[in-house]
Amino acid sequence: MVTSFHFFIAYIIVDALCMALTMIIASKVSLDSGSETQVRYFSLVLTSFLAFTILDSIWALVAYSGLVDAGEIVLSVVNGLNLTAVGFAAYFWLCFTLARFDSKVTDSHRMRLLLAIPAALVPVLHIIGFFTNQNVVTLPDGSWTYGICHITITLFELSYIVAATVVAIHKYRHATSQSERRMCLVFISFMVPFVVAGVVDSFIVNTPIVAACIMVSLTFVMMSMQEARISSDVLTGLNNRRRADAFLEERLGHVTADQPLRLYILDLDDFKSINDTYGHLEGDRALKLMADVLRKTCSQTNAFAARWGGDEFILICTHHEEGQAERIPELVKANLASAVEEAELPYALTCSIGSASCDSPDESPNQFIDQADMMLYKTKRALSTGQ
Repeated sequence: MVTSFHFFIAYIIVDALCMALTMIIASKVSLDSGSETQVRYFSLVLTSFLAFTILDSIWALVAYSGLVDAGEIVLSVVNGLNLTAVGFAAYFWLCFTLARFDSKVTDSHRMRLLLAIPAALVPVLHIIGFFTNQNVVTLPDGSWTYGICHITITLFELSYIVAATVVAIHKYRHATSQSERRMCLVFISFMVPFVVAGVVDSFIVNTPIVAACIMVSLTFVMMSMQEARISSDVLTGLNNRRRADAFLEERLGHVTADQPLRLYILDLDDFKSINDTYGHLEGDRALKLMADVLRKTCSQTNAFAARWGGDEFILICTHHEEGQAERIPELVKANLASAVEEAELPYALTCSIGSASCDSPDESPNQFIDQADMMLYKTKRALSTGQ
């Protein structure tokens, strides 16, 4: 026969495993996992969830172990803190989703405060529910059900997850690459374990199903983020240097005099001054804007784009119409000027471009890149000297 103490042990084991996995995931999160804003919000999600698992364990200790003789007030306080941790975890998840998909909502301090209101109301509603007996309602037959305050708290928390899912669905509909669509699907699927937890909790109450389901979602998201790092630049969503190296090596093996390969190296002018004057978040914004410009250029020219490193990007064009070699730099600069005007940046954002052409498969990738890099250096030197 399963006693309440045995149930407590099983409950604690599940929570302990969730704690351990959360700390493992947190140790793997670094600045190359995304932009500074994305990393900060994901870390806050993990911190809030860790607090939840700790409080959930304390609640199980008070409610089921029989080792602590606590009154109704202590149990309610622990439960209220538990629900508050879940509320803020859900709030930070929405902020992380908005940041991941480049929404400007989290750039506004006022909007962040407005979004935080439901999470901040969770402890208030729980206190009201305690004094009005609307957290848990005892029915005439001795059974019980959740009261209006607890239901409202649940809806507040769920609203964050639903809102994040809507953001991901909207982004999926406008995604321009397979990698971007895959990441959108990861964020959309984040809600599935919550639905499972809600259904199970409706039939089998007071189980650690919520902690287990959230842990499944967070693990899935982290695995997808790690996988994306293999071939994608986490900040801009473009191909990364590893993918560009592989693409370049593959294409160089097939070039001919009739089908040359053209490589363009681009970097942002005075990028360091943007970081120094406006901060690294604004620098990230400039890099993402440049990535959007290159994506647009690729759609117009059927080229391959990647972030090479820092503020450097590359474009690789495998076939050219007549005059396209000269047209691509002009197209990039025109698209950039249009994007800067639309974004209403408080600073000038321009780029310098160096290029090289290869019509022999015997040329190595390093030689090819060095040629384009040398042309970039000459372009920037001419710009600095005014020649």
